[in-house]
Amino acid sequence: MPSADVPQAPRPPEWLVLGVNNLCNMHCLMCDVGLANVDTTFYTNLMGSQPVNMPPALFERIVDQAVTYWPRVKLGFAFTEPLIYPHLFDALTLARARGLHTAVTTNGLQLDRKAVSLAAAGPDEVFVSLDGPPDVHDRIRGHAGGFARAFTGLDALTRLRGGPGCAVFCVITEWNAGRLVEFVERFRGMPLRKLGFMHALFTPQRLADAHNATFGDRYPATAASVGRHDATHMNFEALATEIEELRALAVPFPIVFSPDLRTPDQLRRFYLEPEVPMGRRCNDVGRTLMIKSDGSTVPAHGRCYNVDAGNVYEQTLPDIWQGAVLTRLRQDLVAAGGLFPACARCCSVSAGREAAPAGP
Repeated sequence: MPSADVPQAPRPPEWLVLGVNNLCNMHCLMCDVGLANVDTTFYTNLMGSQPVNMPPALFERIVDQAVTYWPRVKLGFAFTEPLIYPHLFDALTLARARGLHTAVTTNGLQLDRKAVSLAAAGPDEVFVSLDGPPDVHDRIRGHAGGFARAFTGLDALTRLRGGPGCAVFCVITEWNAGRLVEFVERFRGMPLRKLGFMHALFTPQRLADAHNATFGDRYPATAASVGRHDATHMNFEALATEIEELRALAVPFPIVFSPDLRTPDQLRRFYLEPEVPMGRRCNDVGRTLMIKSDGSTVPAHGRCYNVDAGNVYEQTLPDIWQGAVLTRLRQDLVAAGGLFPACARCCSVSAGREAAPAGP
């Protein structure tokens, strides 16, 4: 008898994460794409497909199948930067007309110019990734004036009657620690649905090596999302105090953390002992599927393993979702205790996950 922990016919996914383009207009200090670290899994998942932009016909195919098979699934426009996808507004309009929930995750660099058009296209949610007060954000993102442009657009978006629900997400790093309360205060008068802090998601080389010793033949891992981040420069006592200050702020929107780390020891373990899991199992392999611009699919989202789960041009979405590749992955995760070694610092780990789809 198959294990009861391994669904033979999984429930429909909650999210289809769409890699609608292979372009980004920023150069973030912790991002493999921004730093052109071409050999990492994250870079390959986001930048490794052609054409550069998902063709409208492919998007229509995805929408047709979603409506037919999974009418309650949500579409997440997440990679690499949706606001520079030339067909974004038409795609959102089509999805809305077909009754599908949509969310756009953006760095906001073009939001000042496109807020009104974006709202008119009808996304249900917009998630903006920002990394601290203006000087900090612009340094991390490698683009002078980036914060101001994103903030101006977000402010306009939240003031539009009938506009999308908006949230801000910020990745905690050594570059913005100590400036997070100041960051939150900038949004005090803005009707956000939430402001989320995510601890840095990364796979150091030693963790990839440990993973590959056992699982590299089927699910190869690389160092990923390390960039120029160096957690040994972080003051964990000060960060724990700052997190408590953030929790105590009286602002008109919830402040959430992923994962929910509160003590210096928890923070130190997360950043300096990445081989120690901070959760029990993957939270997304049974609820999320990523579709790239060439119709190929990978498990969960861009931070997962670069395993070809099938192609939308050749198979239906349910055939991919219930197919041999993803079924085997779910079985192997259960057999491994819920996580592989290289999963330890992924945003999909179940404990305390409060992130945007696919993460910001």
